[in-house]
Amino acid sequence: MKDFISPLSDFGFYNLYGTERGKENLIELLNSILHERLGYESIVDLKLNPTENKGLNPDRKTTRYDVHCITEKGHRIIVEMQNNWHQNFDNRIFYYGVEAISRQDSRLDSNKVWDFSIDPVVTIAICNFHNRKSPDRAVNFYTFREEETNERYGNQLSLVFLHLPAFPDIEEECETFLEKIIYSMKNMESIQTMEKIPFSTGEGDFFSRIAERSRYSALDEDERLAYDRWLKHENDRLLELEYARRDAIEKGLAEGRAEGITEGKWEIAKSMAKDGLSLEKISQYTCIPIEELKTKLN
Repeated sequence: MKDFISPLSDFGFYNLYGTERGKENLIELLNSILHERLGYESIVDLKLNPTENKGLNPDRKTTRYDVHCITEKGHRIIVEMQNNWHQNFDNRIFYYGVEAISRQDSRLDSNKVWDFSIDPVVTIAICNFHNRKSPDRAVNFYTFREEETNERYGNQLSLVFLHLPAFPDIEEECETFLEKIIYSMKNMESIQTMEKIPFSTGEGDFFSRIAERSRYSALDEDERLAYDRWLKHENDRLLELEYARRDAIEKGLAEGRAEGITEGKWEIAKSMAKDGLSLEKISQYTCIPIEELKTKLN
């Protein structure tokens, strides 16, 4: 097992930014994204909100965010770490923001009068892929604007997409603080010792903090149990996909028909897409060309 846990994993990201111990890290991450954009001043403090919310329909599953917080000025911010694109990815991120707005409705409490005042909500998606429905840039900001004048209309809902593949992959090419954070995210597992941390200027700075917090050996007993459970879940999910792939191909071979193999591959591809895997991963498992996948799965 590598000593440094990748911040790109669900567990690793939450461990760094979603707990009280990681609140200082979260503030620096958010400031690097939002400062001087969307009209945001530097965030000084914030309160972590529960990451799991029960849906309006009790029979449906709950909504679970990676990080959910409220700044000292009352702005609500949701952060999602996403490793796989799927067809309705944009809708999902938009829905998270709208849901955070709808939950501010206090009319269910008969003792309160609600005048439709809404605290601003920002949903940030950190994508380990490029969102195909966004311009080809490292960061995309979305707000409501008037079509003719392009003037911003309110600040009730903003969406931010960070595309990790568009950030520099070479340490010397990272100039901004955000570029350095993203580089650290993508390369945390390759760190060998705490003495060689990219961009660290000394003990206790942001980059040494996140490296120390990312060490498996630094986790307490409960955190290690949680990490081990997460690893098992991920391993089981990948095994199920691999078994399904092999089973479908074997069925096609047993039938002795090339079309049987092809049909089996497409069944796997559909299941993988439904599970949220990227087209690159699906192509890797099924050997179906990416261009063909784009045509038939989108």
